[in-house]
Amino acid sequence: MNVHEYLVTLGIRPAELSGLKELPGSTKDRLTPLVLLAPWLATTPLSRALDKFEESYQSRPYFVDVDTYYQVNDKPNKSKKLWELLAKKPADLAVWWELLSKYPQANPCLLMAEQPIKSAREQIEWARENSRSFCLRMNFDKHIGSSIPSWMPELVTELAKEGAIDYAIVFEFGWVKDPLLVAADASEFAKSFCSEIPQTIPVAVSCTSFPREFTDYDGTAECAFTNRKLIAQVRRITNRPKVIYADWGTTRPRRYGHANAPKNRIDYPTDTSWVIARDQDGQVSFQEAARRITSSQHWSGDLGIWGEQLIEGTAAGQAFAIDTMPKMYSARINIHLHRQAYDGDLPPPDALDEEWKDDDF
Repeated sequence: MNVHEYLVTLGIRPAELSGLKELPGSTKDRLTPLVLLAPWLATTPLSRALDKFEESYQSRPYFVDVDTYYQVNDKPNKSKKLWELLAKKPADLAVWWELLSKYPQANPCLLMAEQPIKSAREQIEWARENSRSFCLRMNFDKHIGSSIPSWMPELVTELAKEGAIDYAIVFEFGWVKDPLLVAADASEFAKSFCSEIPQTIPVAVSCTSFPREFTDYDGTAECAFTNRKLIAQVRRITNRPKVIYADWGTTRPRRYGHANAPKNRIDYPTDTSWVIARDQDGQVSFQEAARRITSSQHWSGDLGIWGEQLIEGTAAGQAFAIDTMPKMYSARINIHLHRQAYDGDLPPPDALDEEWKDDDF
């Protein structure tokens, strides 16, 4: 599996899948999703979640891990019970392998929590026997708790000695206020775990700083993100050129608890920020918020992709443009994924392999 220069962590949630699905095929070819598996809405079986993902990202390889941010509510079903077998410590590997065996494009993250090194070796063997790559994903998110086994250095040394090239390493930090705050830790982990492995092995440092609250945003405001600067720092400190850019595609890990319904707004990603149009007092219409975006200095208007066309159509008052927050989320995700996949070297619209249609409005 070829890991591209953009690794994006995605939950299997409707807005993420819609934004991903509407990307041009040429953009999809430039990113590598890392999918967090949880039940698809309230449906069964659990495999329906992977079916929905592959509808949006057809015939391309991706990594998959268990979404340990997910929480089962008091309405159990077969899908949730199966997820619990995968999320428990240690995970039920027989269930994991049976599920993944039906999806040849799905490349597993090793389920390592409270597993012995023997289990990790068995998971690697399963991946290779089934023509898969694998991923060592280490989650340092303080809300999840570190599940890095003490034997990880030994395993990485074994992979280095055998000359393995069929895997990737991901250091995950979840939601952070500023990505640059994890630069020192990320660099130290990279030096600790990756000093022996070949420079060609992709190592990703992943986090998201997309705002949790929007009450301070009024009118048209810009929120910068520093993931690219984080990667540049880690590359410089570790002298490791193949540190892959990674983020959450303008989403965050799942959170639970009571929250007020969000006020209408339009979010517009640039290469290094998110431009947010909303009213602090009162409720702005989607059309007015979209007009603020399209008339701002940040608006490109020439990306040639679905998300930007949707905002443009909303500003123009088209009937089937953005009229709900979930549709706005999808447009935002779509634009962000496209921009980050090209990292500032955006192609002209006529060079894109377009998958969306004008009647999507």
